[in-house]
Amino acid sequence: MVLLDLKRPDDVRDFIASNIQKVADKYRRVNVVVECPQNSDMAKIAKVCSRIHGSPVISMKSPISKKRIEKLSHQMKRFGLDKTNMIFIGHPSDISHKLIQREFHLNKRFDLNHNLSSMKATETRTVLPIAVSLKNSMRQMALHPDHSRVKYIERILIMGRPGSGKHRQARLLANRLDLILVSATDLINAARCDKNLFKKTLEIGLEDNAHTSDLLATIIQKRLLEPDCLQFGWVLVDFPNTAEDVENLYHLLIAPKKVIELHTNSRLCWKRKLNQMRKNGAQIDDEVLQLKESVLQAEFDFYDMHYTAVEASLERQNCVILHVNGNNCTEEVHGEILTKLLKID
Repeated sequence: MVLLDLKRPDDVRDFIASNIQKVADKYRRVNVVVECPQNSDMAKIAKVCSRIHGSPVISMKSPISKKRIEKLSHQMKRFGLDKTNMIFIGHPSDISHKLIQREFHLNKRFDLNHNLSSMKATETRTVLPIAVSLKNSMRQMALHPDHSRVKYIERILIMGRPGSGKHRQARLLANRLDLILVSATDLINAARCDKNLFKKTLEIGLEDNAHTSDLLATIIQKRLLEPDCLQFGWVLVDFPNTAEDVENLYHLLIAPKKVIELHTNSRLCWKRKLNQMRKNGAQIDDEVLQLKESVLQAEFDFYDMHYTAVEASLERQNCVILHVNGNNCTEEVHGEILTKLLKID
């Protein structure tokens, strides 16, 4: 989208298609880095590998600069080798993975120290077995590409009735996948405490009961557009709660791509919430407990009333919905979530 704004092409569809093709060609190739031991004959290894492989073999020697890597990329295009697999060979101290990664997608790193230690003494006298082993590995990677170095920015929404465990699963998921945990409840409380336009607008909206969903979506969008969320991705909880909330959420500049729905038994949720209330307040008298239970019952009724409409609204959006059994223990639920996310990726 940035390139579209800069280039302003006449044929937008053709421009987008050609750029998607360029990205696909880049990540379809199998480019590997081979780190040689310090005392190895790197020229001999490169010569044998170039004879065995049908791919260009680049011998890397220090100093390696950004300009040299960019020049190499232009030379590959000039000779029509920009769509072929590549092998970078060099000593670990000479190879800069970050510089290479900017121009060429790297699938894997091969450490010849490890390969040599696993081979027999008779095999280490020649580099031919190493070149053949490398060729077989690259062939397997072409069939089953390893894109573990590609960073996918996750945008995940976790939903469920009160007490379903969505906050706990959101924290576990944020820690496991290095995501930013965004809680709508925390954002609203912070907006109320902050003496700014958001607080005044939110209070007016709540008092008049007008466009409250739009206001909440605006507060959430402000948080999701901050640099940490844009860089690392995020997992959102406590919003949306109604079909209107869903529509407003997916009208934002950045919307969730995956929705995790925790299906937890209402009795279990009720039990969890009551236990949580007793833990937070060591001694609660009967009147306060009754008041809290009535508030909790209102939350359950609100969820049940809007669940069908929210579900239907989510199905109309451009997102993947994962249904997870929330009645199991925390570890099992977390494992099921990770398994289903892995299948999508």
